[in-house]
Amino acid sequence: MNENKTVGGDGGGQEAAPGSPGKSQPGIIIYLPTRWLLALVVLQFALLVGPTLLNWPASRPVPPPGLVPAAPPAAGDDATLFFKGRPGPWGQLEYVRINVEQPDEFVPVDDREFEPTRWHFLNYTRAQLTALFNACDLTPAQRAFLADPSNWQGATNGIFVTPPSELILELNPQARMQIYSVLAESEENPGHVWPATFRNGGFDEWFRHSGLPDATVATIRNLTYARGASLCFADVPELFNRMRSRPEERRLMMKTLSRQSTLLMKLRVKPDTDVAALTAYWSRGGRAKDVGPLLESLRKVPGGASVDVAHLLPPFARKRLNTYPFPPTDEKLPLPDCFWTAMNFFNEPPDDRHFNDTIWRKELEEDYTQVAEATFGDLILFLRADGSPMHAAVHIADDVVFTKNGGSLSQPWILMKLEDMLAKYPTIAPMRAVIFHSKKRTT
Repeated sequence: MNENKTVGGDGGGQEAAPGSPGKSQPGIIIYLPTRWLLALVVLQFALLVGPTLLNWPASRPVPPPGLVPAAPPAAGDDATLFFKGRPGPWGQLEYVRINVEQPDEFVPVDDREFEPTRWHFLNYTRAQLTALFNACDLTPAQRAFLADPSNWQGATNGIFVTPPSELILELNPQARMQIYSVLAESEENPGHVWPATFRNGGFDEWFRHSGLPDATVATIRNLTYARGASLCFADVPELFNRMRSRPEERRLMMKTLSRQSTLLMKLRVKPDTDVAALTAYWSRGGRAKDVGPLLESLRKVPGGASVDVAHLLPPFARKRLNTYPFPPTDEKLPLPDCFWTAMNFFNEPPDDRHFNDTIWRKELEEDYTQVAEATFGDLILFLRADGSPMHAAVHIADDVVFTKNGGSLSQPWILMKLEDMLAKYPTIAPMRAVIFHSKKRTT
């Protein structure tokens, strides 16, 4: 599950994103997590006049090819797990979709118990909370309890409600989505702000081969809900507490919920492949002497051959791909997050100054330029509707990014399809994506 920092960490940057580099060309583009809202978002940004709150130029309504999610593979296990990418300057890509889980040492299986769930409705008045519950798809008994002010606790910044565990487990998906979308607005509800997530429609893949009893999987399915492009599960406390006598089931549930959809990604090189063009794409960062001979050797194999894209990544990314961070020797040291990762993609050793929010923002402003179409190694900054940074990733090829989804030991460095990465950051409001090209890494 995602963990965020208050300032500068994944999902937690509260300051405005850096301003546009002085000599850059306008290049803000829009990525929409859910396709059915595309027309609405295009209209919204078309109506914007002049600079945004971030002093960046007005958005372009059409996203460039480098950030357009590919159409999902055809139905069926084989087609979903094994598929080819779209051809482009990156060449012909072949994918195997896999799910990675947290290491056992990161999975809680002890005798801990969660405190009773308390819902915090941020800045809600009594009238607003009554209206919310009246609008939700609740049973009469559920509405009678939730709308009863005697079950509320007032606070300076809203209202707390402590619902019975049975009520939480019996909410239907529509009511759960309605209520939990409101709860996600308050940091007092961390499980709702950062629920366990997977791409919407991918539940069967998420829980395939989990080892959990069928009845438990069915219960979890009933407790999931949609939020934007994400399929979410926020009720770990309710099920975890009910498994106190089944520690192995607890472990399996937590490991399965931690799964992230990643890729084994290969580049196919044939005897007639234009190796010079491929080398130009994949060798950015001054690595042509390493990438070119490797690709040329594959071209000479009778019938061609494939190479794992891991071998084409810079040392920083190649060494960390599909691994988890080591715990720091000093618990006061910062943990690698998405911004540190994205800014260090071409650095080896990594520059730990990029743990500093002010420094990476300044470097992004001075040493990068905004572009309209992403190429290998470009940094993509994902922004909330209010302009605050939610996430950063590095474009690889097709619609695949190199990413670390959170400043946590339990978040690995992985390659993800754009739709899978966006599902880790559940939001109903559309995000904007800004592409940055390093002025220092032109070759």
